[in-house]
Amino acid sequence: MSEKNILKENVIHGNTSFPICVYNNDVGYNEHLLDYHWHNEIEFLYLSKGKAVFQVDSTPIELHENEAIFINRGEIHSGYSLDHSYCVYYSIVFSLEMLYSAPQDVCYDRYFRPLISGKYKLTKKITGAESWEKEILVQIKNIIKSFAEKFSGYEMDIKSSILKIFSLVYSNNAIVFLQEKNESLKRYQTERLKRILNFIKENYRDKISIEVLSNEVNLTRYHFCRIFKSLTGQTPIEYINYFRINQALRLLEDENRKIANIAVEVGFDNFSYFIEKFKEYKNCTPSEYRKSIL
Repeated sequence: MSEKNILKENVIHGNTSFPICVYNNDVGYNEHLLDYHWHNEIEFLYLSKGKAVFQVDSTPIELHENEAIFINRGEIHSGYSLDHSYCVYYSIVFSLEMLYSAPQDVCYDRYFRPLISGKYKLTKKITGAESWEKEILVQIKNIIKSFAEKFSGYEMDIKSSILKIFSLVYSNNAIVFLQEKNESLKRYQTERLKRILNFIKENYRDKISIEVLSNEVNLTRYHFCRIFKSLTGQTPIEYINYFRINQALRLLEDENRKIANIAVEVGFDNFSYFIEKFKEYKNCTPSEYRKSIL
């Protein structure tokens, strides 16, 4: 398995005849909403409650209630809440293949092939500020409702809403035309980021030095730290600690596990430092967190 594929989501969304799924993510007051991952499908992400930031490749996008973002094929993304708000968001994940009948289809040739090849990208954020954006949000909510109810003919209803969204995007020039030189550099930086995030995911239980990470991508320590911060908004150490704390959250659900053992298991060899970082990221101690969920 390639390093890139470690972060690739291995979920099958829908089935071959109707490759789409809608996920209702009621994450409550959790700060961490979404682990870094990517997939070959398009995603419409709609925030119905709360306030959050979703990092898409190297771009942080702040969302408020009744706003959405478009996530293109292959874009690495993650999310966290803002202001300790209670967050609910929906993920509409689908394959473009469901929207055209054959490669000779005019819709495929004119609109979808450039998206598949990476020549075009969907605009990132839909706020509802313009009338066409309001209509996109209406269509997104219709997809969510139709998928939940699954009434007779819901598949056609969903497909027509997705096509309407693409029609609105194209007719309002909300497609990003990529310049090859700039896009090649961005892809190169993103691939570097994927490689580092994969390495951290596979090795977070062990000691990880900046030197080891910078060597993974053949950069000096200084340039590695600068590029990592520009792409993620965090220093490498901040990200590693944050990732480890989020792994600890899952382990704390097992009341039979000792908290000191959990600290070691997720990569902290200093228990006091684990408590300090947990309080910094979660605004409570591990024992307080465990009491709140059990």
